[in-house]
Amino acid sequence: MAKVGIIGWGVVGQAVGQGFAKKHSVFWYDKYKEGPWTLGDVIEKSEFFFICVPTPMYHDFSGTDLSIIDGVVGNIASKIRNTSKIIIIKSTVMPRTTARLQEKYPNVNFAMNPEFLTEANAPWDFLHPDRTIIGTFSEAVSARLATLYRTILPMRSKIFLTDPISAELVKYAANAMLSAKIIICNEIHAVAQALGVSYDNIKDMMAADPRMGGHLKVPGPDGDFGFGGKCFPKDLVALLDLGRKLKIDLSVLEAVWAKNLQVRKNYNWEEIPGAVKVIRINSKFKITNPKQILS
Repeated sequence: MAKVGIIGWGVVGQAVGQGFAKKHSVFWYDKYKEGPWTLGDVIEKSEFFFICVPTPMYHDFSGTDLSIIDGVVGNIASKIRNTSKIIIIKSTVMPRTTARLQEKYPNVNFAMNPEFLTEANAPWDFLHPDRTIIGTFSEAVSARLATLYRTILPMRSKIFLTDPISAELVKYAANAMLSAKIIICNEIHAVAQALGVSYDNIKDMMAADPRMGGHLKVPGPDGDFGFGGKCFPKDLVALLDLGRKLKIDLSVLEAVWAKNLQVRKNYNWEEIPGAVKVIRINSKFKITNPKQILS
């Protein structure tokens, strides 16, 4: 029986904790929730630390705030140097974040293990994943984490062992593809309306092609156009920020985000804890109304 620590007891943290609790001892800590353990207790008792804290986008869409990750990791890393304990980043973080942390804390074991959960079914999703991705700098660390997962996942579950940067990027890649798909469906919906035909019929006929997958409904489950929620907006903004930093043309994804701001009525991500951080005073972006990004 392993000893698993969870830092951040939100949707992701609870899904991870409840999943591992079926076979292992779980200890959790959340700065903003009353719980049975202090952070010190969790650090002392655990051998695996799953970091499940927010990585919000800036309100001006200029990038992602990783200060919570940095603070939490710093608190743990300073106390587990030269041990076999492993810090596992479950939060969505910019590519090269795990490498930066490994360089800062060279005597600590790190892994990147992105989550692909839906908020409505997070506990079930965690125990029945399409894939589990483990990115590390060490085959030994990968093996230990994969072994831990094998104790709770179905026998045929896919586990991909890769490097941390690939593990970080694949989360953004997946959400960017899904975001783009939503916007394309919105535009096909507009074409169908202009032609006086039923988009639902078009949708059903498209869905017959297995390459299309599901989730083609317009408007979406929330009755609005485009995409909202906690993950798609902030992850697409983060990927666009990465593109700017790498000097890569991401004009298609820029257009996806701009169109989303245009068609969506409810910017509900602004009201979701952990999705948005207040605007930076010294930012070169001075957007107070999100639709200004279109001008």
